[in-house]
Amino acid sequence: MDSLERTFTLSEMSKTPAFIPTIAHRIWQAWWRDKGVLQSEIETKLRAALCPEAVPTAYVAHRGDTYLGSALLIESDFAARPHLTPWVAAVWTEEVHRREGIGTALVKRMAQLAFESGFSRAYLCASDDNTPFYEKMGWKVLEYHVKQLNVLALDKPN
Repeated sequence: MDSLERTFTLSEMSKTPAFIPTIAHRIWQAWWRDKGVLQSEIETKLRAALCPEAVPTAYVAHRGDTYLGSALLIESDFAARPHLTPWVAAVWTEEVHRREGIGTALVKRMAQLAFESGFSRAYLCASDDNTPFYEKMGWKVLEYHVKQLNVLALDKPN
């Protein structure tokens, strides 16, 4: 793959609302389909995140009109830990575009937004399989196997 094919744009979801149905579908399919949540409910929540505030917000990675991936920054992704905020959530990269730096760019952008908004730490949940991906970016495991996920944190750089 040449470098031109590897380039992509990160855009605020509010500036690229045409991607909302695709983002909702990926989130629903990956995390909510088997829990009885409707895809339309996910889309409604995404549309509520179209405000200019940093939390909640979402970014989409794309090449023109081609969806490559997305990530959210939300107040809480884990009801058992309401005091932890904000959370990088629903990180998704299309399978054919993985290993192109898209997921890394999305996660870094979400963490940067958290820090720019005055938070000194950001959180996320990851499976054992995905934890090393985040650890390579400096995320540290705070708790292992909480509801079958690991809770990770990233502190604001000095």
